[in-house]
Amino acid sequence: MDKDRWEYVKLCIASLIAVIAILSGNLYKSRVHIARLENNLSLAHSRIQDLKKLEDINNKQKLEIARLNSEAEKLKSKVEDLERLSKQVQTLTEKALKIDISYKRSQRRYPSRGTDISLEEVYKKLSNLDNSIETQKESLNQIRSQLEVLYEWKYFVPSGYPVFGNISSGFGFRRGEFHTGIDIRARVGTPVRATANGIVSYAGWKGGYGLTVIIRHNFGFSTLYAHLSRLSVSVGKRIERGDIIGYTGTTGYTTGPHLHYEVRVNDRPVNPKEYL
Repeated sequence: MDKDRWEYVKLCIASLIAVIAILSGNLYKSRVHIARLENNLSLAHSRIQDLKKLEDINNKQKLEIARLNSEAEKLKSKVEDLERLSKQVQTLTEKALKIDISYKRSQRRYPSRGTDISLEEVYKKLSNLDNSIETQKESLNQIRSQLEVLYEWKYFVPSGYPVFGNISSGFGFRRGEFHTGIDIRARVGTPVRATANGIVSYAGWKGGYGLTVIIRHNFGFSTLYAHLSRLSVSVGKRIERGDIIGYTGTTGYTTGPHLHYEVRVNDRPVNPKEYL
């Protein structure tokens, strides 16, 4: 083989090696890109599953609330029936008292559908029935009041996770400082949902909390949601459990994306885990 041809062969081999190197580099980049896509797809799937779990929890709570409401309505109807019966008994009692006093003194008896019944017996039975109805009405009203309180408690007391994820930091002392809530890991932009009905009392920047939402509920409860990336509500807005109030982020003093969540009773922080 002459020198020129040998140089040509070496050039071809070098070019082929260069092409292989470029293709290998592109293949590696493609594999890395595919791995990232697969990871993002896995995270997206996990996020969808988490949202479905949260939605299932909210749906179960809604069913419980609807059941309580139905029971309260049934009791209300029964009380109304008893009230109507009570009025009928009172009317009959008044009619019995208007019967001729002389008839009553003589203790004469009169037929009623084939049975002799004295006026005194009739009055006594009517009086007992009236007392029984009043007792039942009182009992039913007490039960109805308890159901209404329970119904309101289910709506207006914090319950469940505001965002689905793992708790990365609990309530209490940590590194010499008292942590007044819990931290829940979540990717930036994850929807944050109210854990009870209420009214937004604060929505904006709050020092180390960053972008923050505070909601006032009944029975002295309030909830705080901090380190948000953006807000979806404003002060004065009425909120229902499950409404989106903002999105997770890293605003304020934080080492990574998460939601700082607090539950307060009469403005004093309590352990949120008791209400999850």
